Amino acid sequence: MSVGNEPNKKQSGDGIAVLILAAGSSSRLGQSKQLLEVSEVPLLRKTVLTALDADTSRVFVVLGHNATQHQQIIQDLNIDIMHHPGWHEGMGSSLKAGVSHILENQAHTQAILVLVCDQPFITTEHLNTLVSSYKASGAPIVASAYASTTGVPALFDKNKFAELLELENAQGAKKILEKNIQGVLSVEFPEGAIDIDTPADYKNLTR
Repeated sequence: MSVGNEPNKKQSGDGIAVLILAAGSSSRLGQSKQLLEVSEVPLLRKTVLTALDADTSRVFVVLGHNATQHQQIIQDLNIDIMHHPGWHEGMGSSLKAGVSHILENQAHTQAILVLVCDQPFITTEHLNTLVSSYKASGAPIVASAYASTTGVPALFDKNKFAELLELENAQGAKKILEKNIQGVLSVEFPEGAIDIDTPADYKNLTR
């Protein structure tokens, strides 16, 4: 379900929506990664602020585990927050719920830029590079390249929405990238390899 915060009034970006997946329970970390502070800002809030500055239209956030507490750190921002009760079924479930919610609330959506909230070095500049590369090339998928692979943040044209909605609950956007490998335009983002999954990851980051 969607929460009743102020509707997102950001209207630039030619119908390119941002979808931030932040519904997981951070089981390997043992605490909510959404609340971990990076440069004295909770990681989820930092990700949302980065997305809000990008050349996109609306920012949508999918919450699940511990949703009430996570919402508190972003509810003052001009975004669209969705609570997904089926978050525990897997990232694919949250991704599909988010895509469906976007299409219901922004009918003119031309592309969706998918982010996760545990990549601390995501920048607005990189997001804008993904968007500009998409506009210039017309590629159906533009993804970030790091650690000898491609991954999120990744932008999907509307002709890929059906594939996103057909994902199995346990699958993520990576499955679509692998399926369409020949049609993926990659943009270098070495820092994308750094995420926070374990206490050691966070300790290394804070060093």
